[in-house]
Amino acid sequence: MHYSLYTTVDITNTGQYRPVPGTEGLRWKEQNFQTIIQTLGIRANISFVTPPKLMEIAGNVIGFKTNKIINVWYFEFETERDYLYTIDDDQVGYLKEDFDAVPYISGLSESMEQNYDVFVTSGPATNIVFFQKQ
Repeated sequence: MHYSLYTTVDITNTGQYRPVPGTEGLRWKEQNFQTIIQTLGIRANISFVTPPKLMEIAGNVIGFKTNKIINVWYFEFETERDYLYTIDDDQVGYLKEDFDAVPYISGLSESMEQNYDVFVTSGPATNIVFFQKQ
């Protein structure tokens, strides 16, 4: 099953796995990406072909509570099982549950001010949204 997510949090896949003086920002971005991978891995083995892509788009087009042009990271992935994240009629319900309040490193390339340094999956402070692709 194919899924996608959009987030206002910098989840750039930099490949900077080790701390090296002068590259802390790259390491922190990679840590955020690894947080995404590990949280997705709670329920499934996921695979992906391309790393997250940075887009500049009006936030309300995707589901964020702003009509300003903001930095948004887009990430596509797939699971080995169909409908793994479905709760009742919500095809991404478990993704919302799993990610809500997971911490991340802020202050990187985000253009939208974050209220908290955790992923928020609902309400006016939402900073990550999920979609099941058909």
